[in-house]
Amino acid sequence: MICGFGEVEDVPGLWVQHQVSLCEDFVHRYSEQTGPHYALADIEELLTSHNLSLQKLHLPTVDLSASVLERANFDVVEEQAKANRYTMQLNSEQRNVVEILLSAVYNNAAGTSKCYFLDGP
Repeated sequence: MICGFGEVEDVPGLWVQHQVSLCEDFVHRYSEQTGPHYALADIEELLTSHNLSLQKLHLPTVDLSASVLERANFDVVEEQAKANRYTMQLNSEQRNVVEILLSAVYNNAAGTSKCYFLDGP
């Protein structure tokens, strides 16, 4: 969004400055070497919807097939089973956070805005 609508003078510098943070989830999922490629491919996908590209912004380009980047289709029953298993493994502090967030989602009064940020693998 910043690259598409902001006035960034040095987009490649912005990438270099924030590369570690932008690649963190991809490095965790893939590897230290390939994580940045997946991050750039994900950014490319977002840029495309705004008629931009990595190349237009002078960022490194990547060549990953579209099938590699497809969003996963979830099996709801399987995901619920995983959630149940993982919930049993939470410590008390983690369980408290989950309960607060789920309560906020399911008991949200109309017109009450809330924003939560939770980060972790």
